[in-house]
Amino acid sequence: MIIFQARNSEGRCRHFGLLCALLFLPSITLGTEIIEKIPSLQPVSIIYVRALAAYRGQSVNWKVTGSTIDEVTGVFAATDTIVGSGDSVRVLAIKYANKYSFYKITAGIGAQKDSLELQAFTKGSVQLFLFKSPSFPTKPIPVHIYLPASFSPSSAIVAVMHGVDRNAYSYALSWTSYAAANNTVLMAPEFNATDWTSDAYSLGNMFTGSDGQGSLNPKEKWTFTLVTNIERTISRGLGLKDSSYIIWGHSAGAQFVHRKILFSYDPLITTAISANAGWYTAPDAAIAYPWGISHPFLTLSNADLLQFVSRNLVLMRGTADTIRDSNLNTDPLSDAQGKNRYQRAGYFFQKGKDVSSALNWRLLDVAGSAHEYQKMAAAAGDFLVKGSNAVERISASPERMRLLHSYPNPFNPSTTIVFSLSHTARATVEVYSLLGQKVQTLTDEEYLPGSYTVRFDGTALSSGMYVCRYSDGQQTMSIKLLLQK
Repeated sequence: MIIFQARNSEGRCRHFGLLCALLFLPSITLGTEIIEKIPSLQPVSIIYVRALAAYRGQSVNWKVTGSTIDEVTGVFAATDTIVGSGDSVRVLAIKYANKYSFYKITAGIGAQKDSLELQAFTKGSVQLFLFKSPSFPTKPIPVHIYLPASFSPSSAIVAVMHGVDRNAYSYALSWTSYAAANNTVLMAPEFNATDWTSDAYSLGNMFTGSDGQGSLNPKEKWTFTLVTNIERTISRGLGLKDSSYIIWGHSAGAQFVHRKILFSYDPLITTAISANAGWYTAPDAAIAYPWGISHPFLTLSNADLLQFVSRNLVLMRGTADTIRDSNLNTDPLSDAQGKNRYQRAGYFFQKGKDVSSALNWRLLDVAGSAHEYQKMAAAAGDFLVKGSNAVERISASPERMRLLHSYPNPFNPSTTIVFSLSHTARATVEVYSLLGQKVQTLTDEEYLPGSYTVRFDGTALSSGMYVCRYSDGQQTMSIKLLLQK
């Protein structure tokens, strides 16, 4: 046996892209297989690499070379090469801070050679893996990976899809508490805005142009497909026993998730969670793509749509995600889905019910959460561990659809009113004093079936009790609101 530990001798890599293409392959075999293969992604440890049984007891020539690449600057650091002989080699694999850390092991007997590459990761922190697709050789995709302290081949895996800010690292951090407690590996691919337009990311890069214009890209170029390939590469690279996974996305990532389930479903996805999507592609052939599925190049049958609504898709929405901010699409077809993200989730859920009353989706409300990925990630983790009872769920049943409530209550100076409709109707929500004087009209407009929120601001009012009255032409309800200043 020989023990290898890297020693740095720095230099700049002039061909960073080519080097990554070589170093990030899971394994390379030259000629006859000599080495007993092991997972290519390894936690920091002493790694034993052995020759295959047929070569045990023989004098195999080993060469171990370490190298690093700075994750920010691309500076390459080659290490000394250690050579030795025997039927196995022992490698001390170290993960250098903020550097991709690699180990290449080559074994030879006479003219026969075999080799494999390993990348080292530290448990308990978010680090980078670089995925390179043959479909996009000049666009390597950084993937933020987290290995729990309890990592083993039995660990589960969750794919985390970032929002419009392309902040995959921060999104991964929002899931680390869940991952640490539940022996789960996180993978958060980062589709940067330079290489991937909004359509290339949240619409899956299905078309060569924007909003379905141009021609249909081959499926291997869809970003939906790339995420599937990334998951397979990481799952195999870590040697996980179970390659199934959960996928969660927030905002633009939520758009990515529900469209992947619709257009490019991966059978290894056990649960897909779409949280606070800005707008949706509805399973409706009467609506033009990308707001619906009507497009000359798309051929989704009724059977395809029935499969879509039978999948384990969870729609999460923050009950305070009602602001029409600069990141919200406000074109007519998006506004037809609702005036804000909260309303649009209800619209999409109803579209699923229109396909089949046997809808398998869940619609989960996260009370008090606005467009906040951290809160939505925590709520998604609670749901995965404890089920829907851990998150407020607005059901499609008539009993729950009649519900009217507010939070917080008592309040100072404002509160959110939540109301639900089981049918399309003009809904009015008004606030009165205890003397019957109208204080504010919070809304008076037509709504599609679903659950909605409005805000009551009591800044200019005196402390005391007020009455909120709801009416939709078929039913009238009232609740009391206590303003405490």
